[in-house]
Amino acid sequence: MMAAVDIVVVGAGTSGIIAALTAARDGKRVALVETSGRLGGVAIYGLHRFVCGLFASDGEAAGDPLPGPVTIDFCMRLAGGSIRQKAVRRGRVWVLPFAGGAALQACAEREISQEARIRVYRRDAVQRVSSEAGRIADVTLASGSVLRTEAVVDCTGSAAVCRLCGAEAVWPTVSALAGYGFEVEGVDEQAAGALGLAVEVPMLLRRSTDEGRLLPHLAYTTYETGTVPGRAWVKMALPADSTDAAKADAATVLEALKKGLSAFRGARLRAFLPRVLPRETCHVSGEYVLTVDDVLGGRKFADGMVRNAWPVEYWDAAKGVAYRYLPEGTWHDIPLRCLRPRQGPANLLCAGAAISAVPQAAASIRVMGVCMALGESAASQCLT
Repeated sequence: MMAAVDIVVVGAGTSGIIAALTAARDGKRVALVETSGRLGGVAIYGLHRFVCGLFASDGEAAGDPLPGPVTIDFCMRLAGGSIRQKAVRRGRVWVLPFAGGAALQACAEREISQEARIRVYRRDAVQRVSSEAGRIADVTLASGSVLRTEAVVDCTGSAAVCRLCGAEAVWPTVSALAGYGFEVEGVDEQAAGALGLAVEVPMLLRRSTDEGRLLPHLAYTTYETGTVPGRAWVKMALPADSTDAAKADAATVLEALKKGLSAFRGARLRAFLPRVLPRETCHVSGEYVLTVDDVLGGRKFADGMVRNAWPVEYWDAAKGVAYRYLPEGTWHDIPLRCLRPRQGPANLLCAGAAISAVPQAAASIRVMGVCMALGESAASQCLT
């Protein structure tokens, strides 16, 4: 079956959702291709409860939002109000809380369904790309559908379409720690000490790893109270090569918490994440490679299209997470050249976490708010 569209967006994670909404609201016919049956990508089954990367760093109040209007509108609907008024401070940054993966999926499904110009191809994937005169002309899906298009935005998170088109990709030589977690119920928050469980949990596990009773990477475990009383999420960081042991590590952590903290004496495992979430896959080799000096120096570019102020949040396999912040109140630009594959069709852009960047710089741009903004800008740029 052949269909003519203006733009094909591949990947319905946060960047792909915003890219599709942006194009549709600009009057374009959109095909949104997603390998799973759900909209939202890894954010709907990860432990995401905050949209990061919407505001400049520091300050006593959340500043003006950095992304474009489609991203701001979606985040407002997700959070249920003004994003500046709903924002909360976490350390030195401002983030936007929301009700978790189910809420994100529901918001995405609702917003996409209201756009008659968007057709979603669920449980489908790009199988072949045909080009004419250096531009993508047709996209063939695994289902057999053929999409004749004017432009493509790769929001897969792994530069999958870019690589299919012959673009080079750079894979990290040292993998960052991956994310995993589990939900518990029966936690007695009233039994927590003066510091609260958000502090007591990582302190206990850090002490246990220092004493050699737990594996070293379990020292980077954190705790986050859930929206239902007695429920909470325990978040772990795992080496990328040890993901097969994720559930065993989770059981070990819960047992340590039950023994070491009275608040967990009656705690029970409620749910695991369905899979381990890598924090980094690959990056397309673009016309420009964003550097960590660009990020931390607040560099501006003539072709800057997205503003970002999220710190360099790098999860080192040996040292755990470290944050490097931009100067207060500043941001850096992400240039259009980071979204353009150095080798590839002229009407193809990459958006989301797989844009052209060194690993340390990518540790700043992979958060939800920045990925949304990249999707919005890519959709706006590729059809101009």
